[in-house]
Amino acid sequence: MQARTPKIDETVVCLGDQMKDTIDRLTRRSLELDIISIIGMPGIGKTTLARKVYNDLRVERCFYFRAWCSVSQEYHKRDLLLEILSNDTGLKDGIHQMNDEDLEMKLYQCLKNRKYLIVMDDVWDATAWRELQRAFPNDKNGSRILMTSRVSLEEAELKTNPYSLRPFSNDESWKLLQMKIFHGDCPEELLEVGKEIAEKCKGLPLAIVAIAGLLERAEKKLKVWKTIAESLSSRIVDDRQTPCMEILLLSYEHLPDHLKACFLYIGAFLEDRDIPVRKFIRLWIAEGFIQKSKLEGLEDLAEDYLMDLIGRSLVTVSRKRTTGQVKACRIHDLLRQMCLSKAKEENFLQLITRYDEPYTVFDDVDGGSDFYEYRPPNPVTYEKHRLFFNLKRKHFVNSSPSGPQTRSLILFATTDTNRRRPYDISFISHHFKLLRVLDLESINIGMSFPKGIELLIQLSYLAVSGDLESIPPSIANLWKLETFIVKGLTDKILLPSTIWCMTSLRHLHVNNQVVFDLEDGPESSSALANLVSLSSPSFSYGKDTEKILSGLSNLHKLKCIFKESWDSSENCNQFPGLELLTELESLKIFYLGKALHPGELSFPVNLKKLTLSNFRLPWDRISAIGGLEQLEVLNLVSRAFEGSEWEMNEGEFLKLKFLKLDSLNIARWTASAEPLPNLEHLALRNCKDLEEVPFEFADIPNLQKIEVQFCGQSTEESVRKIEEEGIEGLKIVIH
Repeated sequence: MQARTPKIDETVVCLGDQMKDTIDRLTRRSLELDIISIIGMPGIGKTTLARKVYNDLRVERCFYFRAWCSVSQEYHKRDLLLEILSNDTGLKDGIHQMNDEDLEMKLYQCLKNRKYLIVMDDVWDATAWRELQRAFPNDKNGSRILMTSRVSLEEAELKTNPYSLRPFSNDESWKLLQMKIFHGDCPEELLEVGKEIAEKCKGLPLAIVAIAGLLERAEKKLKVWKTIAESLSSRIVDDRQTPCMEILLLSYEHLPDHLKACFLYIGAFLEDRDIPVRKFIRLWIAEGFIQKSKLEGLEDLAEDYLMDLIGRSLVTVSRKRTTGQVKACRIHDLLRQMCLSKAKEENFLQLITRYDEPYTVFDDVDGGSDFYEYRPPNPVTYEKHRLFFNLKRKHFVNSSPSGPQTRSLILFATTDTNRRRPYDISFISHHFKLLRVLDLESINIGMSFPKGIELLIQLSYLAVSGDLESIPPSIANLWKLETFIVKGLTDKILLPSTIWCMTSLRHLHVNNQVVFDLEDGPESSSALANLVSLSSPSFSYGKDTEKILSGLSNLHKLKCIFKESWDSSENCNQFPGLELLTELESLKIFYLGKALHPGELSFPVNLKKLTLSNFRLPWDRISAIGGLEQLEVLNLVSRAFEGSEWEMNEGEFLKLKFLKLDSLNIARWTASAEPLPNLEHLALRNCKDLEEVPFEFADIPNLQKIEVQFCGQSTEESVRKIEEEGIEGLKIVIH
């Protein structure tokens, strides 16, 4: 499985004058808390403009704290508070256990005496603002609220500073279309028909980039383009909203069949929320959308499908990994609306919400109480093969739905007062006997594994969450299972020895500590030969760990905990020997215990990404990492290395692109004449003793960004000097 950095077309689809005007409104000298609203019809580029402004260097430097939250038509106050608070890196996970009032107070305290910018995207009326208003202090320090909305918020009695987006002119539309397709000038024979197509987009950027995605993949011949133009003419009436939907529909109809299923599937995910790429890629595979290839692995092929959809502007990138790969995606509201409509028309899937029967009466009957057990007199039976439930947990369980023909059941639970309350979901194995995909990650299934799950022998994908302490041996009955995810709510989870019999497993992920039952450990060196990703096993130095690792011969990604050995002898408290994992490309390892004996460090030779935490290793051992020829990303956090001086040697870290130093006691950092020749991004956080960043970094040709947070003044000054002397375009962000 190759870790590739996809090429993403990030052509700006907002106008320069719009961006300048919005930035000026945010950064002007008025000290009063000001609300600025970007108004416009769907598809005109409100969110795109807000995102560009939010990430602009001038805005980053102007505000001490920035946060983004997506409101949408259906929202929950709690989710918005958590989304904003998640931008404060100093907060712990404990905020998820707070009630709404405490969250509101925590946000107020977080923002108090700070100059902040909060973006509220896709606001439908003034209700969301009224619910959050008390959490936003007005310290008369120039803080700002930036909203995007389809409607004039003045009409909703909300006093804002409105900025109405105008549609693109025909010339601007053609310029964008041409840039997206040709990245330059259009051939003469396509000029006239190209301008005709651009004009039919009615100045809406979403329509322009969608039709560009279609045209870019079509033959660059006059006959082909005329056919597309005529198809648009036959569909479009003379108003702005219709052409956008018709162009989106035309783009969908021109998708290859293998992409249509993948695209419709994304549309069922939650509106205005980031969609984790790894999650839906694994779901695509489990659904059978990705056909096996001799040339590429399933995950690589699925990533190719995703990049095709991104290239067609049907899916947008919302977050990237440090490697440059796509971490999360989103889909525009209009595209999602079209997806759900086509999915219903084609009987592809069904999304069930509180607006569907029998759930429309639930809140009225139970008054919103978590403890009132209202059950409908006639439990509903569904016919569709794929069901997505977007409901409160109690409503899903109490309705006890069934689907005799259902192959996929995915629950996106909405906010309940008591999120940790356990539920009995044993009805699922009786009501949904043919499941291949079961995702219950958003509901607490309690302290014991659900009865009957082991009978669902067709399962390929299973995700659960709960106060589990162990997984039963009967899990091995699921012999087709390829993805198994456990969101544990306890300290650790024991996996049975039968796990080694599950030879189809490709992804095994538990968010807390995993302990293996080694009574009947791996019988051969290839017990789980198909497993490519694993988290979070707990290891210690010794033969048991070697026994486990010997059964993971094809592992590509590992997140693990390494614990101090009970044997106090010098040979038994050393850095783990991971060289057995010859295919490993990504390793994240946390250490618990006293300082290790400084023996030899050994790593898999193909590592591309490495995170070390709490090992307290001496800096003279870092050459073992510097010599890894494929390493591109290195995160050293929480005393991974200890000591006041890091003297970098020449010829090390030759491919490193991203380096993060977080919570280290390093004071002096010296570099060779040509350090880190391929470094693109340096992140420093909470290195309070660090005197300066080596000035030699100013000569790194590929360096694009240096981030500094919670470091000393001398560190900040050294970074400013590098900015003055460094490569043009170097972005410096100091928090």
